[in-house]
Amino acid sequence: MRTSAGIPRMALAAALLAWFPAASAEPPALDALLRKPQYGLMLLSPAGDHIASTVPLDDRTALAVIRLSDMAVTTNVNPGEDGFIDDAIWVGDRRLLAEWSKRVSGHSQPFSGYSLYATDVDGSNRRHFYGSIVNPLPADPEHVQIAVCVKSFSDGCETRIERVRIDGKGKDVKVVDGPERDARFMTDRMGNPQFSWAYDDDDVQRLYRYRDGAWQLINDEALSGVEWLPIGLTYAGDAGLLWSERKQGPDVIERLDLASGERRVVASDPVFDPVATVRSFDGSEPIGAAFGTGAPVVRYFDDAHPHVALSKELAASFPGEFARVTSSSRDGSRAVVAVTSDIEPGRYYLLDTRSGDIRLLARSRPWLDPATLSPATPFEITASDGTPLSGYLTLPRHADGRPAPLVVLPHGGPYWVRDQWFFDEETQILAAHGYAVLRVNFRGSGGRGRAYVESGYREWGAKMQDDLTDATRWAASQAGVDGSRICAWGASYGGYAALMGAVREPALYRCVVGMAGPYDLPTMYRWGDTQRSDWGEAYLERVLGTDMKVLLERSPTRHAGEIRAGILLVQGGRDRRVTPQHLREMRAALDKANVHYETYLPHNEAHGFFADESRKEYYMRVLDFLDRHLSK
Repeated sequence: MRTSAGIPRMALAAALLAWFPAASAEPPALDALLRKPQYGLMLLSPAGDHIASTVPLDDRTALAVIRLSDMAVTTNVNPGEDGFIDDAIWVGDRRLLAEWSKRVSGHSQPFSGYSLYATDVDGSNRRHFYGSIVNPLPADPEHVQIAVCVKSFSDGCETRIERVRIDGKGKDVKVVDGPERDARFMTDRMGNPQFSWAYDDDDVQRLYRYRDGAWQLINDEALSGVEWLPIGLTYAGDAGLLWSERKQGPDVIERLDLASGERRVVASDPVFDPVATVRSFDGSEPIGAAFGTGAPVVRYFDDAHPHVALSKELAASFPGEFARVTSSSRDGSRAVVAVTSDIEPGRYYLLDTRSGDIRLLARSRPWLDPATLSPATPFEITASDGTPLSGYLTLPRHADGRPAPLVVLPHGGPYWVRDQWFFDEETQILAAHGYAVLRVNFRGSGGRGRAYVESGYREWGAKMQDDLTDATRWAASQAGVDGSRICAWGASYGGYAALMGAVREPALYRCVVGMAGPYDLPTMYRWGDTQRSDWGEAYLERVLGTDMKVLLERSPTRHAGEIRAGILLVQGGRDRRVTPQHLREMRAALDKANVHYETYLPHNEAHGFFADESRKEYYMRVLDFLDRHLSK
């Protein structure tokens, strides 16, 4: 599809009215918020007559193929008990390719084994093989390109692109070897290799272009100081689109002319990185990037592109939400549109691009009424040392008539991760129970460019913690918030920050919840899967530093006796990222200081909870704990 007619707006607007449910007076219950989405992926076949959708079940995630003419399920891909479909892609009008992961050795968290499964829409011609999808080759429906590991070493894999028949017949054909171990690839719509990139043990990226039969290095982060990440190619194949870092300031989207090597910025913002990219209706190329801390606004690379006018009309039809095409038929006559917001976890529509007719296919969580959910209000403030901070303050929609107690949710990571405006499950759980919620993008967070991230290096328990304190004091002064009733709750780095907040500001927080937090920073160098690789050790040295005296001084274990807040410690027994050794050391320190604490320790969970039973128990215990400390 290279041309598009405009959408008749009256037809679109009238069709949209049907989805809005009647408003409910009651906030959603915990079970409703924890209930798995009814649908995940929603992908239209190239023929435009079938939909592929992931369907979460009790102990697995299956993939269903639905015939649009009568909405009948024609087949499914069921990975079996403890199997989970992670992604899927159409590789022809009638054939689908799915990637899945599996829980192993009693872990609740699934692990990817690069398993691929192919099936026709009627369930025939099934095939299981290994690799990761590079290109579905829409111009060659008999084949798909995958990346495979041809030789494994202790420090990675020699990877290559192979052209594989989707019916399993005939030999796989080598396309090209990667320039380095663990290389990733991007090919154009005809399958010609264009980009490859890899990261070394120091997490330094090198980006290559394939030209004249060989890989040519075009960016070495060790020399340039920044990464360039390919996000797509133009339909004509004459240019690549790069998500490019800057040494100072936010990331930008650049167009790289493949003939001349010239780069020019096609989308940028003076303050923030892009939130997401927007692709053409046929999925062949990126045409814009979304920016903003609230409902994203798309900035298009070229207003003359034939799909931009249609994309703008679509966006205008969903004010206050983010609408974008996820897939379309080959001829462009039909498209699936996904719509999300801070109070909408996801709706899917089938759009007829010729008539403008649009109908609701499904809501991911139809039992949740957006009218009962609490919106996220973006804020921007300045920290005490002048550093800009941003984030979201959510006030409970169902207040009891008095200012709400505040729960601070520091995010994990902490680097390159950022809280965003879209639907957040934990925020809605808290808001439904009457709490105001603060999420902060402190220094070190993503969203403001590389320099902002690096300004958080070696600032655990120091300036990063000060940012959280400054934002908490700001939120405590806002209308609708009771600044005398505040708790902090976080996971991973967020768990560390919650406890360190209680150390640094004993009068500010009534209680803290630490889930899988690295409470003893020197232990990061001795336990956990991060320090076991050269890459991980280099990462720790870069972001934490190597002065063990400083790290110990910035560890909650060192200051257990100074904590006055109520404490709840949560830890998965199979956590390999932040191992239970941190919990043991924190408990020992608290016991020695005779400080009371509570625990929840499911033995089969890892770094994050995945089993329904332990997730529900976790949230019930957290809510009970918060209620006991913040109700009066």
